[in-house]
Amino acid sequence: MRSWLVVLVLLGGCGLHTAVPAEPRSLVAKADGPCAREPEVAGGKFRHTSSRLLSKLGEPRHRGVDLIAVEGDENQTLGGKLAYTAADKDLEGEHVELFACVESEWRVLGGTRTDDGGRFELTLQGTQRLPAGMHDLFARVVGDGTGVRFLAYVAKVGEGVIVTDIDGTITESENAIVNAVVFGDDIGHRRGAPAALANSGHTVVYVSARGDQYTEVTRRWLREHGFPVGPIRLARAGFTAPGKRTVAFKIAALRSLGVPIVAAIGNKRTDIEAYTNAGVAPARIFVKLPEFEPELRDDLAHRRAIGFRDYRTLPTLLM
Repeated sequence: MRSWLVVLVLLGGCGLHTAVPAEPRSLVAKADGPCAREPEVAGGKFRHTSSRLLSKLGEPRHRGVDLIAVEGDENQTLGGKLAYTAADKDLEGEHVELFACVESEWRVLGGTRTDDGGRFELTLQGTQRLPAGMHDLFARVVGDGTGVRFLAYVAKVGEGVIVTDIDGTITESENAIVNAVVFGDDIGHRRGAPAALANSGHTVVYVSARGDQYTEVTRRWLREHGFPVGPIRLARAGFTAPGKRTVAFKIAALRSLGVPIVAAIGNKRTDIEAYTNAGVAPARIFVKLPEFEPELRDDLAHRRAIGFRDYRTLPTLLM
């Protein structure tokens, strides 16, 4: 029975909106410190009656696209998507306000409006730009006050990141997201992975071809399993077919980071292909064994990547 449901979810993502797990009315991830609470602002109203009706039909599925930038960049562009209901219905033409936690308090960054796909963008320039470091961001829908927390990572000049695939690399299973969405399973993580990444000495960027409607599911899973806080890069499409399309997405995502990649971690041959095409040196590509060892054998033999079996050995390899 499970196998049929998995097929339905995957097929649904190819042309339809896939169901997204329910989230609390306010999509605020747990946080500590002075910016743990939502920024306080006056209420507002929707521009369109259709938007107000949509907000009553189901829970919000808002998500932010984590900012990754380098100190000194001329522009810092924040973005995300606002949506409601399990069908991930776009909130079109509505106002959104953006905030950043800077020096232990929320700073108003400005407002913008969603497009006909529910997407929003706001570009920061000059003194508006965020300083180096990791900052909480918050996007609030003016119409009903719902919002979502996301991240900004501004690297210092010369600072590099570690990139890791998610499904099957740091999760127990390649199909973890399907099980989590359809069956509500809490998928386990690879033993030792959270500590290895936390002790790496670098910010970690989590990359997956799963659709960005799973941003909050992904962020919550990483937090609850003890992984270090870091920006997430997911695909815009509901489902990206394995193989060439997944490789193409990852190459584009990695090339657009704008931050040096000091190491990259995966578990499949497609990960090696994506990392290589994004300019990562073979000696800095690491693949988790043994699940896909047969398909990786040729790459490992020709030293196009380095295999490892235990995350407890990874910090030494990353040095």
